[in-house]
Amino acid sequence: MQVGILLGNGYEEIEALTVVDYLRRADISIDMISITGDYMTMGDHNIPIKADILLEDISSDDYDVIVTPGGMSGAKMLAGSDTVIRLLQSQYESGGYIASICASPLALEAAGIAEKITGTCFPGLETDDIHFGTFKEDLVVHDKKHHVITSRGPATAVYFALELIGLIAGEDKRQEIADGLLIPLVESTVKDND
Repeated sequence: MQVGILLGNGYEEIEALTVVDYLRRADISIDMISITGDYMTMGDHNIPIKADILLEDISSDDYDVIVTPGGMSGAKMLAGSDTVIRLLQSQYESGGYIASICASPLALEAAGIAEKITGTCFPGLETDDIHFGTFKEDLVVHDKKHHVITSRGPATAVYFALELIGLIAGEDKRQEIADGLLIPLVESTVKDND
């Protein structure tokens, strides 16, 4: 499966780079796609990232999964791009996967997708800005019927990325990556200290 992650300016670096890093560790092909018209993009915390490809150089059927990272400025940039909205609509209508984290479901709202799915987002945005068909407070929500994965924010990016790995490469690969990153150790330590 081919994955593309959309980068404007002002995206949350943790959410973007966790997905790219984890998927590449799992040998999953992921392109960083700039929606700015320039290969150089800038995260919300002034970390520059050079994209692999420009949005205008891709086709709507190039990717099996389209990922949108959060960060309010970046999410608003995604939601305000007609090209991004058309890409997300095409992805949804063709049965491809969309994965959105934090504030980036604002783009799902703008594309008319949010109201059709079960999802989650950064706390509080579900009240006035993003109107899911069904909202859940889970860390990661995988709406298998509609092929959409959503998540809450920077601290959930690890689980968001692992969900994508499980979807694309299977549960064994997801567990292998989680083990290599010491996720089970961290989880058991946190649980033991409760």
